[in-house]
Amino acid sequence: MKPLNDRIIVKPIPRIVSTLYIQTAEVDTIGHIVAVSDESAEMGLVVGDKIYFGTLAKEYKDEYLKYQEFKDNDERLLVMSWKDVLFVEEPDGE
Repeated sequence: MKPLNDRIIVKPIPRIVSTLYIQTAEVDTIGHIVAVSDESAEMGLVVGDKIYFGTLAKEYKDEYLKYQEFKDNDERLLVMSWKDVLFVEEPDGE
């Protein structure tokens, strides 16, 4: 896959919030980049980067960070702009 314009494709990392009695899924905010557009690559993003990004709000009018979900071979992926990336986690030691 090759995203266009300013887009990247991200595989979200599932996170779980749990208590003694209740276990619920937490919203996606972390993932690994699996594909980058040329524009995103110019901004320094590369495949494999672990990124933190904003959430997809239920009330779209209140949320400026947006992404779309899709499935590729039963794998859940997100398409978003590189502008929605809050930061890239640096590997240990850098």
